[in-house]
Amino acid sequence: MLAITLLNVFRGLAESGFRAFFSSYMGRLGYSLGEIGTVATLSNIVGALVSPAVGYLLEVYSSRLITALTGLISAASLTILALSRDVASLTLSYALFSLAMYFAQPARTVFLARTVEIGRLGTVVGVTTFTFTVSRAIGPALGGYLVNAYGYSSTFLTLALVAVAGSTAFLALSHEPEAGRKSQAPSIVEAYRNAIKPSKNLALTYLFTSIDRAAWNLWNPMLSAYLLEKGYDEVSIGMLISFSNVVEAASTPIAGKLTDKLGSSISLALSELTAAIAAASLMNPNPQPIAVLSMASIGLSLGFWVPGYNVYIAKVFKNVGEAFASINAVRSLASVPSPYLGGVLYGVVSPIAPFATSTAMLLVAMGIAATSLKNVETRIQR
Repeated sequence: MLAITLLNVFRGLAESGFRAFFSSYMGRLGYSLGEIGTVATLSNIVGALVSPAVGYLLEVYSSRLITALTGLISAASLTILALSRDVASLTLSYALFSLAMYFAQPARTVFLARTVEIGRLGTVVGVTTFTFTVSRAIGPALGGYLVNAYGYSSTFLTLALVAVAGSTAFLALSHEPEAGRKSQAPSIVEAYRNAIKPSKNLALTYLFTSIDRAAWNLWNPMLSAYLLEKGYDEVSIGMLISFSNVVEAASTPIAGKLTDKLGSSISLALSELTAAIAAASLMNPNPQPIAVLSMASIGLSLGFWVPGYNVYIAKVFKNVGEAFASINAVRSLASVPSPYLGGVLYGVVSPIAPFATSTAMLLVAMGIAATSLKNVETRIQR
């Protein structure tokens, strides 16, 4: 697991830096929250359209090579961002970031699922993800100080080199799992057909993950720009987001063990509950303790989501890579309008409207996880 651990360390630094400062960079360039939301909306379409193809590639070809490729895509995204000021280039940068994010999760999980027995998968996912979240905890704080000292462009270029280093180390130290490729996997056309005409269990997972992603995307892509408007500077924003990632890092291994003990659906329900608390707290992130509470809740939500979601998919679906990719495609497509709608709600209705709407949606998703997903998991285990 040394290879994937090193990949997680480097990738966590690069990804967290992009996520923490993309919207504040656009804010410093003079773009509004509505314009930032529109860029995120356009970019998410790309991930939705190509995710089923990635699922096919994971089943037929190499999860190892695709995992390494995601780091190079991240590096390209950061390089473009470092050199960009116009909307088209910024949209391309965010689109590549979205691709890397959507591809990395199924690729890493398939790599692990083909290496580790299912009864230990939750624990292993929790432990390996710990290194990723630790580096994500460092990334925003470090990035905030780098931005303050050297500017955005130099910071993004440095993070691009970090992403390249991670992929290089992973390729040098890893090898393809013995259960690596399938000689009889669905064709790429069937991968898209299965995404469009899902089974009952897949359709339920589509519904749950679509509500979750749409709710988060009402505000998450604009978070650092929103905090900037509320009076926080880049150093403070970096420290807050790093604190969120510290909480995630500390909670993920514990959540992984709880997932193996209580079930993945319960972890997912807890993830939705803590996300709802985060969204509600962000309605007014001042004074600072309220912002700290919201960041802690975000960290807890992600800490429960990672093992809960990965283990649920691995338990319920036979073709894990295809399932991950089709689910990611659908939830990405369902959330495409959310950043734009979040910007409209913020600017036209009320600054608290996107957070209030998100809170209600996350509570609905919690109910689905605690009832419908739990019933599916219980039936599969019998």
